[in-house]
Amino acid sequence: MKNKHLKLKKVLSALLLTGTVCTLCACSRLSQIEIPPLPTPKPAQAELTPVPTALPPVPTQLPAPEFTFTPAATLPPAPTFAPAATPMATPEPTPLPQQEDPNIPHLYLQNATYPESMPQYGIANLQGEIYTDKGVIAQVCGRIYNNDTGENEQICMYYPYESFFSLAGTVNAKLIFGVLDPGHYTYIVSAIAENNSYTNGEEVLIEHGFEIYYP
Repeated sequence: MKNKHLKLKKVLSALLLTGTVCTLCACSRLSQIEIPPLPTPKPAQAELTPVPTALPPVPTQLPAPEFTFTPAATLPPAPTFAPAATPMATPEPTPLPQQEDPNIPHLYLQNATYPESMPQYGIANLQGEIYTDKGVIAQVCGRIYNNDTGENEQICMYYPYESFFSLAGTVNAKLIFGVLDPGHYTYIVSAIAENNSYTNGEEVLIEHGFEIYYP
């Protein structure tokens, strides 16, 4: 039994060897055969575009003419007007001071005293001299004006017809401040000067307010 197996192995080995030798021989022959190169395929002819036989129609519209700019006629420059001269304002003449008539007399007052606020039954010592530069003093009026009632409380008149007049002993003696009731008053002295037919009119020389109050 054992011998059979050995024989079978030998037979198989011989067959395998024979096949291997045959394969090698066949490969050797194949390597010696020259294989011709495959033919190079010709490129396909490109499709040619047929040449048109008819020419494109010629446009019938003529080209637009070139625009030629013709400058307008040069206008003369606009006239320039010089502004009218502004008329100078004529200054109004300065009025001359009115010349006073030298014959008109003027009155003056000097060394005057004034009543101050005092208690009821008080005494005021009125002083002062009135004079004129020409002519005479025709009239002197002294009065006490009641501011609360709007009436003259006391009044006295003198017609000296001299160039000088003193209030002491005249107006001071006639105006009695001690009889005035408490209130607000004004002491007023006015005069008129005359120089022949010329006069300055009545002129107020003193106007002074004072108060009488309860003692």
